[in-house]
Amino acid sequence: MKLSNVLAAAVVAATPWYAVAAEDPVEVDAVVAAVKEANSDMRALCQGAPDSIRKAVSAAIMPLVGQGKIKGNPQAVGGEAGQKIGRECRGG
Repeated sequence: MKLSNVLAAAVVAATPWYAVAAEDPVEVDAVVAAVKEANSDMRALCQGAPDSIRKAVSAAIMPLVGQGKIKGNPQAVGGEAGQKIGRECRGG
């Protein structure tokens, strides 16, 4: 596993998502799209515990960081992506 992936995982896991705003909404959208692609049954993801969305976002963000598609703060990007997915789950 690349060091960047390990660091991204540590940052995402260790910091509350609401702490920092993401700088690039395109990165947030990329994470949301990756979560949706990896979870064909979004209804099941939405009905899971809140931790389900966090785990799905963490799993989606690490490869994007490794590919250089997330240049900003992975924690901030993941936080906003998780919030966006949560709003979509609630119909908003």
